[in-house]
Amino acid sequence: MKKIIFTLFITGLIINYSFSQSAKKGSAPDKETEKKEYVSKGGFAEIPAAKRPKSMDKLKAEVAASKDESPETEEKNRNTILYGTSVEVGDLLSTLIKNEDPRFTEEIYDLFQETQNSSIKQKVLQYFTKVEDPCLEDYAVELINDPYDEKNDVVNAAFEYIGAVKTKAAIPAVISIIESENEAFFNAAVLCLGEIGGAEEAVFLAEYLERDDLTLPQRQTLMRICGKMHAIETYDLLVDVLENEDENTFVRMYAAESLGLMKTEKSIKVLKRNFDSTDPNLRQYIIKGIKNFPESKEAASIIMQGIKDDHWKVRQESIKAASEMNLTSAVSTIIYRAKNDSEKVIKDECYTALGQLNTPEGNKFLIQQITDEKAGDNVKIKAVEVLLKNGTTGEKEILELAEKMLKDDRRKNLRTAIGKELAKYKRDSFAAICGQYLESKDVTTVSLGLDMYKIGKYPSVESKVRAIAGDKKANASNKKRAMKMLGIEDTPSEK
Repeated sequence: MKKIIFTLFITGLIINYSFSQSAKKGSAPDKETEKKEYVSKGGFAEIPAAKRPKSMDKLKAEVAASKDESPETEEKNRNTILYGTSVEVGDLLSTLIKNEDPRFTEEIYDLFQETQNSSIKQKVLQYFTKVEDPCLEDYAVELINDPYDEKNDVVNAAFEYIGAVKTKAAIPAVISIIESENEAFFNAAVLCLGEIGGAEEAVFLAEYLERDDLTLPQRQTLMRICGKMHAIETYDLLVDVLENEDENTFVRMYAAESLGLMKTEKSIKVLKRNFDSTDPNLRQYIIKGIKNFPESKEAASIIMQGIKDDHWKVRQESIKAASEMNLTSAVSTIIYRAKNDSEKVIKDECYTALGQLNTPEGNKFLIQQITDEKAGDNVKIKAVEVLLKNGTTGEKEILELAEKMLKDDRRKNLRTAIGKELAKYKRDSFAAICGQYLESKDVTTVSLGLDMYKIGKYPSVESKVRAIAGDKKANASNKKRAMKMLGIEDTPSEK
């Protein structure tokens, strides 16, 4: 019955949305901002043909395999997919999503075809969303055509999936959901249309934005998506919203961001003239918008002002923007803020930006924090993190610091933090320090050494891992991990 009612409802939703604007007599319309007539394309979407998953990405598979706890992990995971409970499968899928592990796509696809469990359906959709595999397009589009008999979480996961794999065939069904004004799916449908729609769909959303019966959250969602779709047809509307002081603050904020996302040069002047707003939230979002113009001197000038803004949110956003724009001229100012800012969150952001900008001046400052005895341990940890993440600069100083901390039990927290960072990377130069962590008498330190070995598989260190596996006095957890990594079976002890 629901399907019949829904079909009749959709049939009646073919509505004309008129955006035409009369041109003044004798003048040519501005083609870039000319409003167009939009005719609703809502309706049932044609279901794509069924297909198997894509071929496995071998490089990603190798990276994922390096994170396995033991040689048996891969087989264990396959068995969990085949025979596990919904909770066990769900936990495994969460791990596979986190690691972007593509080794089990065939088994996961087959599981999806046979399961009736909504939680597994949701997790599998999230998995194929992460790996961006279109193998479930047929299911997702069919579900969006008539979503009312499935759990909301599964439907919303299908919207996200369609957006991730760019299933344009779903556009009619997505528009129909938006037009139906179903609150459970409205935001997810709008976000999805932002990913798969084009200029015509952006015009449709802009017209929708002018309605009086929308809730505030709906207006905010629509505003953010208009910019993401890069539809210049909505430019004038967004400018009006941004400069309307009676408009909701959040809607104005998202208008500022959207104007930048359009990447049309005329947005720069609009954003610049609104940067003197007394509202720090609006200034923050103007930074979000103007960072989309990395070649503009005017944009760079606004970013530099933002780094010195009185409000921490604006400073933080501006430092992020300087990093994303590769604004190396901002390095000296960022170093100053790293030394003197009153907010820890800003100092941390400064360190992250300096690492990403990767300039001689910035790297010198970061290395100084590692070698300076007066620098606090939290500062050293952050410097280690950003330097390792962005290359090998400072590696010598980091390893020297780690070696020093192995001899100082008063600073175990720093030793542990450095170990965690080292364990994120497979570098031959880390083999020696890995061995030193494994030789420690401290249980946590040894565990970190095993983490380093797990990712690096350093041949020169294997003997130390075997020593832990065969040591009757070793910590039980570390001993068991060492045995797993080496593929040694854990036999019950004799009585």
